[in-house]
Amino acid sequence: MDNKENKESYDELVYKANPFADTAMMKLEAYAYFYGLNPQKATKARVLELGTSFGGNLIAQAINFEDNYYVGVDLSHEQIKKGNEIIKKLGLKNIELHQKDILTIDESFGKFDYIISHGVFSWVPNVVKDKMIEICNKNLNENGIAYLSYNTYPGWKEASKVRDMMLYVNKFYPNLSLVEKTERGRQVVEIFKEQIELYSDLKERSKGYLEWMESVLKHQNYYLGHEYLDMFNDPLYIHEFAELADKNGLKYFSDTNLKLSMATSYKKETVEKLQQLSGGDNIIKEQCIDFILDTKFRKSLMCKKSQADKLNFSESIPNTIIDTLYYVIKNKIEIAELEDKVLEETLKHLLNQKNGEFEMEDAKEFLNDKKLSKEEEEKIIQEIRGFILNNVIIGNLNFYLTRIERTSFVENETYVPEKFIKYVEVILSEDGQYIGIGNFKNEIFPVDTIELILLQHLKEPTTKDKLISELDKLGLKRMVDGKEEDVKSADYLEEFFKKYENLNFFRKK
Repeated sequence: MDNKENKESYDELVYKANPFADTAMMKLEAYAYFYGLNPQKATKARVLELGTSFGGNLIAQAINFEDNYYVGVDLSHEQIKKGNEIIKKLGLKNIELHQKDILTIDESFGKFDYIISHGVFSWVPNVVKDKMIEICNKNLNENGIAYLSYNTYPGWKEASKVRDMMLYVNKFYPNLSLVEKTERGRQVVEIFKEQIELYSDLKERSKGYLEWMESVLKHQNYYLGHEYLDMFNDPLYIHEFAELADKNGLKYFSDTNLKLSMATSYKKETVEKLQQLSGGDNIIKEQCIDFILDTKFRKSLMCKKSQADKLNFSESIPNTIIDTLYYVIKNKIEIAELEDKVLEETLKHLLNQKNGEFEMEDAKEFLNDKKLSKEEEEKIIQEIRGFILNNVIIGNLNFYLTRIERTSFVENETYVPEKFIKYVEVILSEDGQYIGIGNFKNEIFPVDTIELILLQHLKEPTTKDKLISELDKLGLKRMVDGKEEDVKSADYLEEFFKKYENLNFFRKK
């Protein structure tokens, strides 16, 4: 299968273009700053996406950040055509999609502050992989950041067995469509799984294999077909990826999953062994972590080699960086009873800030009223910095540099811009099968027709009573323990306000 045939497989079995939070400019900017770089501001950037599909990942950003400019390229004429139709419906002027072979891109295509590509690198021939890395160097501004995701070893070794199985059972049916091959592959995986489970000794010995089969069967066909039946799916080790980047004038510096890049959160014995094995080399350290964790997928960040001397791989993050960033709670964090009650109170105070967001300044302000000595206060602040860093690394906290101030609903003052209403309309129409909806952090979120009705009534400032009146006409219901119950319109409206304030849909007149 050549690159043209690979394109046709995506036209046949459509792969929905959802937003990916790890590719958001706000996130990439923060990671670069975290490591000591000086990236372009996330709200004043030029962005290129390689393998953009229908453009859903870029559209989610373009609709939220009007001062950024987004360019997406993809080999598929049909997907680019549909993506541009959606962009026209939304009336966006800061995004363009091009049907273009990546191999034809050169420096004349322009320079960008961020170059991203999610779910493409492992699934193209080596010549395209090499070109993608070249573009990430030659088309990147000097302080730019590049993001590439790919399947990785050793974790994908187990998955490769399932892929080989699905390819083999379709080997003798070349005329089947990809849809038919995918369904056939799914059925055979189910059959083999059932046969293994018939034998207790085999079942015990094949736990990892069975778990992977089970995970495969949970995927939708569009994912299964491209991941397991497309001709190209070439995982590589992190050290191989880093070497490829190095040969092309780039420096790999981190995964967006910091547990793959930083050892600090692991047990003391593990940290010591990683230090012994790596000798201070960050690539060796990460490769060792992958062997321990059996890593299957990576989301790698790179900068130009000219910026490499700014990078901090010590895992000791300067206080100025920790204090400048702001943090958003991703997973619930329980604060155990601590001997230092002021520290305990301060941590609980931080974790109860509005929208689950806080910064070090919130802690400092809280401590101002505690009448502590300078030494006592500084000791607690250092403890809090350590708490934040640990939870950032293990993934309980997201972190950002650029802060987006959100507007709360105020009667007769706030409204929802037309572009957001159109966005929800598109997602709830047949176009929703092609793209997903994302917020300003590029996180995907669900929408429904009742929310759309409320949004349409918020084109102009209005009152709660008018919105409740509209909801009353609908007779809201919900299922509780298998029984249908009435929902109070006022309660529904409060949840709606909370959600859309957090999504930053409201504006003041």
